[in-house]
Amino acid sequence: MMLAAFVLTILFVVAFIGWTTANHRISRIGLPDGRVVYHDVERSRTLARPLVSLRHGLTGRPDYLVETNDGLVPVELKSRECPRSGPYAGDAAQLTAYCVLVEDTTSAAPTHGIVQYVDRPWRIPYNRDSREQVLQILGQIRDARATKSVHRNHTQPGRCRACGFRSICDERIE
Repeated sequence: MMLAAFVLTILFVVAFIGWTTANHRISRIGLPDGRVVYHDVERSRTLARPLVSLRHGLTGRPDYLVETNDGLVPVELKSRECPRSGPYAGDAAQLTAYCVLVEDTTSAAPTHGIVQYVDRPWRIPYNRDSREQVLQILGQIRDARATKSVHRNHTQPGRCRACGFRSICDERIE
């Protein structure tokens, strides 16, 4: 009887330490209050199944999905600081695409998502307009894939120098 009580006490202590360690790690990351129902941040262990929207031809893996009082909230972690002017347009579009995926796979539209930069979180609202904007971008990507030649869309020499297509690009910036 004493041995069983001792074993139960040890199991409780180990479970409590694991729970507090996980909660400390989650609060340090900056996730919203709620229950993590999906994560794709520890890729070395197992890959999380992607969210798939057959209707929109879209697949993705947000870093986290957190079930909050507002519903499911996708969270995307970034390893850089947030610009003073606000989130990068590409980061906001990526997060909005995750919102589209959540809406299509659960039939419940999120109210927002969060881009978590190293220095701060940025709440990205999700609504009909942002959804349509991302779906329009997806259409443009599909159209570009169907063309024989896609034109360069930037004026940044550093970005051009780092491009993997530089050697075959006839529009590279010198």
